[in-house]
Amino acid sequence: MRKPTVKKLSKDIVLVGIDFMEGEDFTEELARLMEDHEPDTIGLALCEKRFETLEDSYRWSNKPLLPNYREGMAGTIIYQSFIDAVRENLRIFKDMEPETHIARLVPFTRDLEVNTEFIDMDVTLVLARAMRGMSPSEKLRMVWYFKSSMLSFSEHKKSKTVVDMDVHDDMVDGVLTGISRFAPVSAEKAKGERTEYISKKILEYSEDGKILAIIPDSKVNDVARTIREIKREERINGEISGYQHLEEVTKRVYTRALRFVSPVFFISLAVYLFFFSDVLNIWRAWLYWFLAVGGMAALGATLARGHPLSIVVSFFLAPFMSLTLIGPGWIAGYVELKIRNPKVSDIKEVTSCGSANEFLSNNVIKVFMVGIFSNVFTWVGLFIVLPLLIAFVG
Repeated sequence: MRKPTVKKLSKDIVLVGIDFMEGEDFTEELARLMEDHEPDTIGLALCEKRFETLEDSYRWSNKPLLPNYREGMAGTIIYQSFIDAVRENLRIFKDMEPETHIARLVPFTRDLEVNTEFIDMDVTLVLARAMRGMSPSEKLRMVWYFKSSMLSFSEHKKSKTVVDMDVHDDMVDGVLTGISRFAPVSAEKAKGERTEYISKKILEYSEDGKILAIIPDSKVNDVARTIREIKREERINGEISGYQHLEEVTKRVYTRALRFVSPVFFISLAVYLFFFSDVLNIWRAWLYWFLAVGGMAALGATLARGHPLSIVVSFFLAPFMSLTLIGPGWIAGYVELKIRNPKVSDIKEVTSCGSANEFLSNNVIKVFMVGIFSNVFTWVGLFIVLPLLIAFVG
């Protein structure tokens, strides 16, 4: 095993840089380092989600997806599934087991009754923040990157998603390097934010005693420099900024404003017709709205091969939900989710689908397709009915 890089920044902070990709056992070396430095805390550059998938693959695979969907974390599921797919592709095409040896350190240090903390940024947050800063064309290429890693039926295409990743000592940075091929600015910013997050977590735990932080070797110098900059900021300003802003993914203004278009338009039209037209026109407007929006939402759920109950829910709820700030498709998707009750294992099966029919029959894919298709077709219905409603005003 390659000798780790050890950098003592202060009496309370020791950085240990190792290869997070090679998978060699590190417990004996860690025991020696703990004996030399006597840390109060062991910090590991993992996040809770990555550790959970590595700690108990069976329990993770059988974890129901319903709670995550209910809490509006559909995007988080996709990002985590992508990382799992990358790890599987590395295992198959590069014969690598990234981060497994790091996960094994947790029970080892806990048996020694040493406080053990995860100091890395949630990988789904890294990807979500990176995607938020991309242009529309870059986002399309990002989606294609996800598709190639997770949903491609071609082994050749899957292998290309992890090309050159074996030269990295850090899986997350390897993924961001892949993203930098089509979104360099967003990828570099994500790398910087992750370094800042790790550095501030290390400083936070160093306030309670000495921390031995185990991080990818390639990040030792960056983290050391960032910690020094943060301490310099503290000396100048008397305080340092936290990392809470890095744990948020705010939506762009136009994205938030788009949710108001449908309810504002229809409510304005209803008020106008109430004062300047007759009751019959109001009922006609509502009927056209109901049939166009509900019908198209139901058509979307049908094309997504949704359960009959999901289709019915789409038809009756879409006209009402389109007047709120909640996407009607997600309600239909929730119904589909309750009926099919998919688990994380269904996501893993997606990555091994050998045909389009097998892919479309997957429980997870059906849930997402029902939600997405119903939402998209709801908007199609709105644009179809729009000229008819404007005619009432004329």
